[in-house]
Amino acid sequence: MAGAGLGLAGLLSVLLVLGGTRAETCTEPAISPSYYTTSDAVISSETVFVVEISLTCKNGAQNVALYADVNGKQFPVTRGQDVGRYQVSWSMEHKLARSGTYEVKFFDEESYSVLRKAQRNNEDVSEIKPLFTVNVDHRGAWSGPWVSTEVLAALIGLLVYYMAFSAKSNIQA
Repeated sequence: MAGAGLGLAGLLSVLLVLGGTRAETCTEPAISPSYYTTSDAVISSETVFVVEISLTCKNGAQNVALYADVNGKQFPVTRGQDVGRYQVSWSMEHKLARSGTYEVKFFDEESYSVLRKAQRNNEDVSEIKPLFTVNVDHRGAWSGPWVSTEVLAALIGLLVYYMAFSAKSNIQA
């Protein structure tokens, strides 16, 4: 019987802790975004996208749980150490990371749960309004020169040799 009481007390304490850490709802968000994308495919194995935002809410909410959606894939958004700073990142293979603008939709807990429910039920998710969006301009990743420098040096060496051999042959003739 003592074990059942301990289990009930443990459950109640977990519920109190979880209830106390509930995220706030943000009304009329104002954001200041910045982003980074991989520009050099020679030194990296995947293209990385990092979006950082500074968020202020009209109602003063500071503990806002956010989720990001990029092309139908959802990612958790992490809170920074500074109040109102958030970051989301993802990566993909270079050949799949086409150049262009990526629309990153940010959802709060309520709209994210509506989005996930619509996905589970195979419903149209385009009707679900995000809290805000950030457009990320990716110019593509440079994968190096078309001809490597070793091949170019070898071709120049062969050209110089041919020109020197031709000049020698003309002088001796």
